Amino acid sequence: MNILSIIITSTLYLYGLISLYTALLAKKKGEKGAFINNLVNSLILIISITINLITINFLHISNIDFIIFPFDIFMIIFIIFFLPLFYYSIYREKRIVKRDLKEKPWKEDFSLFSEVLPFKYELYRKLTHLVVLGIVFFYFTLGFLVQNIFVYVLEFSPNIISEIFFSLYNIEANKMIFTQYLVVFLVGVSLLGMLSADFIRILRPDLYPLKPVNRILRKKERHMRLGPHISMGIGCFSIIILYGMFQPIGPLVICTSMTMSIFADMTANLVGKKFGRKKIRNTQKTYEGLFAGMIVAYFSGAITLLLLSQVYMLKPISLILIPLVGAIIIGLLDFLDLEVDDNLSYNFIVSTVLFFISIFILI
Repeated sequence: MNILSIIITSTLYLYGLISLYTALLAKKKGEKGAFINNLVNSLILIISITINLITINFLHISNIDFIIFPFDIFMIIFIIFFLPLFYYSIYREKRIVKRDLKEKPWKEDFSLFSEVLPFKYELYRKLTHLVVLGIVFFYFTLGFLVQNIFVYVLEFSPNIISEIFFSLYNIEANKMIFTQYLVVFLVGVSLLGMLSADFIRILRPDLYPLKPVNRILRKKERHMRLGPHISMGIGCFSIIILYGMFQPIGPLVICTSMTMSIFADMTANLVGKKFGRKKIRNTQKTYEGLFAGMIVAYFSGAITLLLLSQVYMLKPISLILIPLVGAIIIGLLDFLDLEVDDNLSYNFIVSTVLFFISIFILI
């Protein structure tokens, strides 16, 4: 590992430890749900980074490093510019709060939170999940466009830079190597940004500069619990760095499972809110939403694999079995209604199971 990789990895570990600190703080304050959710998020982030490093640096299972030139440089640049800008936004919020304190003490507006969100806010909340589809497009479409732009720019760069680039990525040997690094970089910087904001929301809610975002948080997600967007970010990032290095099965499984997860979650929630009648035990979830989510999960997974079969030769049985297994897992997780956010459990568990199944049947 070079010095830039060590800095990036250390930064990610630091964020994982801060996340773990929020879990311990939640336990101290008696917020059991927040403790379990934050603890699982923290452990998955830390463990996935550790396994990635062990796999690459000690077991040498894959030649694909965690993140390398030029994305290591880009990530360091992001950290250098983002942190001061974010601190400035907190400073501005602090001045606003200090000014308002002259009139009345700051107090969190609990009217922004409710156990059951209005349908409008549920819709806003679920539509944000579609951002995950960008990962699929970058893996198999947009990433190659960015790659071509890099190649074009490097024609005007000094030979030493272009030689480093081509020797590391070996573009002709494996066309997915570049997109793997690109996706790790994009999801990584997004996760760092979201975690920074959520740590302030949890530890210093008065200085949180994005207070309007609280309107899409449910009652149980206030105070010490990491937001659903964090669970989504950690879920996506962990499976990408764990399985993405195994080409081409990794990207195929990642994109299929993420597509199934987001559409299943959106469908189950919105259908349950609008048409659900029969509750699952004493939860807010309904059987109508559960079965609608499973059906949509299956068809979205089958369609994704069908489209990707134009790029890779897949066995016909995989188009049926992979989405079926994924849909059953999603239905089971929805029924169990774990304390851990669905955005994490769906992505991580479905991807993990499908990855090991796919080794035998996908290609």
